[in-house]
Amino acid sequence: MNLYNLRQLTYSDFAVNVPTPRARRMQADRLATELLRHEDQVNQNLPELRAPTYSEFRKLVHGIHGKSSTGIQTRQLNVYESFKDLHRRRLDRNVLENVKSEISSQLKLINITNRLDFHNMYNALETKQNILRSNLSLLSRMNEIYRVKGYLDSFTREFRSPKQNNVMLRQKAIGLIKANSHLGCRLLSVKSKVNSFNPWRPKATVSDPHRFDDIVRKYSSYMPQPMQLGRTPQHSPKELLRPIIYFEMAVRPNRPLGRICIQLYTEVSPEVVLEFVRLATENDVKAHKFPHIFPDLWLEGQLMPQSKDALKNHHDHPSPLDARRTKGLLSYSWDHRQRFPNGLLVYTISFKTLAVMPLQRVCFGVVLKGLRLLEICRDFGTRRGKPTKGIEIVKCGLL
Repeated sequence: MNLYNLRQLTYSDFAVNVPTPRARRMQADRLATELLRHEDQVNQNLPELRAPTYSEFRKLVHGIHGKSSTGIQTRQLNVYESFKDLHRRRLDRNVLENVKSEISSQLKLINITNRLDFHNMYNALETKQNILRSNLSLLSRMNEIYRVKGYLDSFTREFRSPKQNNVMLRQKAIGLIKANSHLGCRLLSVKSKVNSFNPWRPKATVSDPHRFDDIVRKYSSYMPQPMQLGRTPQHSPKELLRPIIYFEMAVRPNRPLGRICIQLYTEVSPEVVLEFVRLATENDVKAHKFPHIFPDLWLEGQLMPQSKDALKNHHDHPSPLDARRTKGLLSYSWDHRQRFPNGLLVYTISFKTLAVMPLQRVCFGVVLKGLRLLEICRDFGTRRGKPTKGIEIVKCGLL
């Protein structure tokens, strides 16, 4: 027995000769195309405007091929489907070739009923307005009837009230206003004398009126002169001892934010206040910078004086301001009370009250107006202090 006999292979010879679906489809398309080439018989046996039925297709194949082997192959169902598809395409092509454009050159008459009758519409609107006015007047009359519970006519057209003594009433009103004003002043001037035994609250001290005059006399050389103010002196020495400056701030580039007014305390740090006043009177905005903004703490500013030796021994008097109770304070570190490093004045403007001891910060100024502007500047700060947008001073001056 031969071990290498080819009949032992599992691959069938019949599977080799079986046509694939693609081959059967191509053969069906070829046979359908051969049928369509006989145009005379196709036009004679098939309808013009629809696809042929299978019986009509068999009749056409019998008339063309007869009982030959080609006719038998053509009668298969897949050939009929291909023939029907090709015949439909042929009909569509013929319809598209015979299409002709038609243009209507006749003018169509407009229906008269579709036109707007403006005259009648205007009359209808006027009638509607008259009805609305009459309804409103009727409602007002009904309101009067409901208020007085019916229409009353007492034959007295005018209500005669007794004449009042207006002079006496006016005098009583003026006296009442003065009494209220005096009471309000007393309430505002009341000071608590109750000992709450709170160690964090400083004790109330009795101020000496002559002590402030001594301070004014001592720091008179640091006060702004009338020539710096640009007008005749109309301020008292106490007001000049604590000058008020303003900064007009903006966000780069050229986005104004508003004005902030700051009152400076000359007796706390005379040299620092004098430098602020000098820059304000000269409108020197380039000397001010705000390099850091801490949103939960303060706005840090830098001031470049004229000379590095200008701010020596600048701290002279304890500050009356308390950072634990007031926000918007201008202060610098207690370590810099004798001299600033590198001659650069580094100060801060607090966004809120600070939990620091008086000997940790030197408070030399307070924001009088512009606390809302400080809240806006607070939004430009970051955790590390680098501002998201640069803040600058576009104008400064002395009030």
